Amino acid sequence: MKKSLFILSVLIIGFYISHAQPQQPKTTEGNELYMQARMYVQKSDLANAIMVYNQAINIEPDNLVFRRELAHAYYMQGDLLKGEKMISPLLKRNDADEECFQVASRIYRALKKTDDAKNAINNGIEKFPHAGALYAEKGEIYTQEKKYETASKTWEKGIEFAPTFHTNYYNLAKVYFFTKQYLWAILYGESFVNMESFSSKTEEIKKIVFESYKYLIADLSNTALEGKVNRFENPTNFEGACMQIFDNIRTVVTGGINTENLSQLRFRFLAAWNKTYAIRYPLALIDYQQKLLLNGHFECYNQWLFGKLDNSIIFKQWTQKNATAMNSFDTYFRNNKFVPKENQYYHIN
Repeated sequence: MKKSLFILSVLIIGFYISHAQPQQPKTTEGNELYMQARMYVQKSDLANAIMVYNQAINIEPDNLVFRRELAHAYYMQGDLLKGEKMISPLLKRNDADEECFQVASRIYRALKKTDDAKNAINNGIEKFPHAGALYAEKGEIYTQEKKYETASKTWEKGIEFAPTFHTNYYNLAKVYFFTKQYLWAILYGESFVNMESFSSKTEEIKKIVFESYKYLIADLSNTALEGKVNRFENPTNFEGACMQIFDNIRTVVTGGINTENLSQLRFRFLAAWNKTYAIRYPLALIDYQQKLLLNGHFECYNQWLFGKLDNSIIFKQWTQKNATAMNSFDTYFRNNKFVPKENQYYHIN
């Protein structure tokens, strides 16, 4: 269990730090030691990593990254007091980067110093308002305090100000599925699996998207049976526009949701959206789906999203029968990644 938590910590913090452009070592010897220390971290040999980071700091005492990475290594080792001692002075430096605030917050949280964690992350966001990782971390602080609504709003801010940072999509897809906001679970979930396409989290969120479609269509059908008509007539926002189209096309699904009729539902949604709302509410995810459709990959894409979850045996048979098409889709998918755009943020109503 302890080893699993350590690996998770490496993955979480390591991901955020790997996306930075770190201060370059000024000496050849410092660079060599830095690379060696990182290698030890990757091998989970923290004792050697800490020793080598200290050696690098002796050579370049003012190097921010060496000190930040040493604080991170102490955090992973569980030596939180040494980690705090190393990271706290860095927050006052003019060259403190967003990862300094990220690491500091995690150390303070581990020490149960929640106020210090909040101060660190708020100062980081003030300095780096477009740093998606800091919003992700701030949301985790609120989650730890069981302030789930505030956490969600924080991750929403992360998507608004840093649309290409994918962890906030992951968090919100899960939140909105469990709070029965299925449209948003679908939108954020599908965005996430396009941004992180080949991991255990990908499979987790694919399932959420698939299940969310089931509940979304079921809810629309139930309210229709209750005689609630014209519920989404003349929608005035993005959410209402989406729900109007889904309500109009829900009868495409008969006999329960499966990959085939879900693909047809999504195709009909694209056609209606392109005709009615594409100009009013531009969204990169829907544009990406349109491109997949125009390039002949939309069916394979839907199979990739839902086929295995729906019926693994039928999915295997389908991919074998359509091997050429799936290979073509795979090549296209890997070379034409979905990228969210700025100024296309639509919030939940």
